[in-house]
Amino acid sequence: MGRRLAHAVHADWLTHKCQVLHITHRKSPVKSPYNIHGHQLEEVEAAKNIYQCPKEIKVLCYNTLVRPIMEYGGIIWGPSTAHNINRLEMVQRRAARFIMGDYHTTSSVTTMMEQLGWRTLQERRAQAKAVMMFRIVNQLVDIPHTYLTPARVSVRGHSQRFTVPHTRTTTYRHSFFPDSIRIWNALPQDAISCNTLESFKASLQPLHLR
Repeated sequence: MGRRLAHAVHADWLTHKCQVLHITHRKSPVKSPYNIHGHQLEEVEAAKNIYQCPKEIKVLCYNTLVRPIMEYGGIIWGPSTAHNINRLEMVQRRAARFIMGDYHTTSSVTTMMEQLGWRTLQERRAQAKAVMMFRIVNQLVDIPHTYLTPARVSVRGHSQRFTVPHTRTTTYRHSFFPDSIRIWNALPQDAISCNTLESFKASLQPLHLR
């Protein structure tokens, strides 16, 4: 009985807290009703700002609405100049201040990001490149691994190193294969030896690639 009552209270809370906001360029949009637990949600013309929301909601909004835009195609089109790298990082740092509600000039944004468990976007792009390399090497993605040339035998590094393509321009140097191969070659042997993608991702967590 208690569980049913809790479920009913939760459903009632969702019905009153959730609203439908249609965002479209159409002059006559086709509107459909939305329901939660059999209750139709109210349609509104505007929504409240998330400033007063709990920290968890702010984090969810950032991870859902902001970060994917900044990371879209990041392993291919990620910035290489310090200026552009910093421009992206500032977006995340401002988000950290907003989420933590701390705008004091003496406060450390780096500490805020550590409290949130956030890595820099540059580090996240490097890890994404390492993951894509693992997919290519292990034929988990439709990119021929024949594009990769095994490096000469060396006492330094792990056993699956590849030759970094010769580059004459900065643009090519920071493109996917030259940059990703450098990241891959610098990984420890235990990461390279992982049998699954999940275990490989886990092995990257304690590492700092950039």
